[in-house]
Amino acid sequence: MADNWPEGTRTTSFQLAVEYELNQTPGKLSPLVGSSGTYSDKSVEILDRFGNLYLEPKNGRNEDTNLTDISSSRRWIKVPKSADIAVLLDRNDLKSTRVDIKSPIAVQAGVATRRYHDDQWLAGYFGNAWTGETGDTSIPFKAANVIAHGNTGFTKAKLLAVREKMNLNNVDIEAEMPIMLLDPQSETELLGITEYVNSQYNPGHALSRGEIKPWLGFRFVRANLTSTAAYKTGATLVVPEAGAVALPVFVPSGLHRGVWTEFFGDIGQRRDKKLSEQVYAEACSAVVRLNEDKCYQVVVKHS
Repeated sequence: MADNWPEGTRTTSFQLAVEYELNQTPGKLSPLVGSSGTYSDKSVEILDRFGNLYLEPKNGRNEDTNLTDISSSRRWIKVPKSADIAVLLDRNDLKSTRVDIKSPIAVQAGVATRRYHDDQWLAGYFGNAWTGETGDTSIPFKAANVIAHGNTGFTKAKLLAVREKMNLNNVDIEAEMPIMLLDPQSETELLGITEYVNSQYNPGHALSRGEIKPWLGFRFVRANLTSTAAYKTGATLVVPEAGAVALPVFVPSGLHRGVWTEFFGDIGQRRDKKLSEQVYAEACSAVVRLNEDKCYQVVVKHS
C-alpha cells in the first residue's frame, strides 16, 4: 500500500462529498438550458443554424430548376477563466484524517461551486454570444428584445408585451414554456395582480401557500438577482440603471452550457505553511445564447 494513502483518502472523500452535495442540490440557474456539453478546447463550435427555405412556383414545362442559396450562422462557446478557492486548516485545528460527507468545508465548497456556475449563467445570458467561421465575431444582447421599464415594476402588461415579441419572432411557446426569473420585489408585485391570485381567473389559489404558479404560459423561477452574495458578478449585470432590474425571459433551447470543470477538489499539505492542510476547489463553465430571438429582458423599476 502506498505511503500517502491517508492523503489520497482525504482527497477522494472530499471530492465525493462535494459531488454529492452538488447532485443533491444543483444550482438554480445552471440547469435552465436547453443543451449542454463537456469540453476541453479553448473554443468549440456548438451549432450551425440555417435560414428558412421557401418553395418557388413552377411557371412552365421543362424550365430551369429553382436554385436557392441557404444562409447559415455558426455559434461558438469559449472557455472562460477558471475559478478556485483554497482553505487552510492549521494542524492544531485538525480533528480527523478525512473530510467526511457532513463536513462544513465540503458543504460550503458545494455551495460556492453552485454560486459560481449560476453566476456564469447570468454572465453568459447578458454577455456576448459568438459567431463566425472561427467564433471571433461577438453578438451583444438584441436591443429589440428588451422591454423598457417605463418607470413601473412588474406588470401584466409587460408580461403580455414580451409574450407578443416572442410570437412575432416565431418562438414556439407552445412547444417550450418560456421561463422568467423573478427578483423578490417582482414576485411581490406578481402576487398583487388580481388576475393572478384570483381563482376566478387563475385556478389553484396562488396565495394559499404562496406558490409561484405558471401564468399566461410563463414559468416563474425565484432568484435574488441583485444579491452580490448569491451572484457576485451577475448582480451588477442585471442592473441596467440605478433602481432598475432586468428580468431574463427565455426558452431553454435558446441557451447552451459548456463545462470544462464541473468540480475539482484536492486536499494536501502545505510545507510553506507549517504543514497546514490546504483544501482546494476549482470549477470552470460558461453559458451562451444560441438564438437571440429566444432570449429577452423585461426591465422593471420598483418604487
